[in-house]
Amino acid sequence: MIRLEDVSFFYDDFKVLDSVSFDIKDKERVLLLGNNGSGKSTILKVLAGLIFPKVGRYFFKGKKITKKYLKTDAKEFRKELAILFQNPDTMLFNQTVLEEIKFSPQEFGMDVDIDKIAKIFKIEHLLDRSPLKLSGGEKQKVAFASIFATSPKVLLLDEPTANLDPKSTGWLVDFLYELDITTIISTHNLSLAYELGNRAIVLDDSHKVVYDGKIEELFKNKELLLKANLVHRHKHKLKFKERSHFHIHNWN
Repeated sequence: MIRLEDVSFFYDDFKVLDSVSFDIKDKERVLLLGNNGSGKSTILKVLAGLIFPKVGRYFFKGKKITKKYLKTDAKEFRKELAILFQNPDTMLFNQTVLEEIKFSPQEFGMDVDIDKIAKIFKIEHLLDRSPLKLSGGEKQKVAFASIFATSPKVLLLDEPTANLDPKSTGWLVDFLYELDITTIISTHNLSLAYELGNRAIVLDDSHKVVYDGKIEELFKNKELLLKANLVHRHKHKLKFKERSHFHIHNWN
């Protein structure tokens, strides 16, 4: 369904992706793991067709995604593939939550059951409010509801739990688990890895893929986790003995 072939990307002279290659099948649940700045968000932007590889190729459902292709086929592509940014403020611009949810389906000529969508995301009580005046977690839910309303085949989620409290995070994990579509989620939160996916693609600080495989196998490789800056080795002294153990990074 999705293929990146030796994709590199630069901002001016600064490389943020270096020869990244992978294939993702329909309905796979994939995690993009890596330290801040490793290139996870850039990959999601490439997959969403918001930026394009400087080197390499990107294919979606067998078609090469380029600026030229999206000039003629953008509507179908963007209907099937939706992205949720880490900062929901970049996605919200309508006067009410109701209008926010209706916007994308209307652009695609789709009917949408607003009440059903609002109930799924537990935002029924927010429909008449301005999305810009909500809490961070409420904004995240509204932004998610607005992209989910188009029934995409692929969800690209950039640190989706960053603005959520523990209760809402639990709700999101359960919601994503029930979805029967392709999900690609970027995070550096290993504590949620098992619950959000079953395959991990790991980038290190050199912006290269250093692992692509089962999450269970990744967790067994402490040296790789250290290299990708996903864990750190912590030393402490107990009386006259020094002991060392690993800590998972969790900044959310």
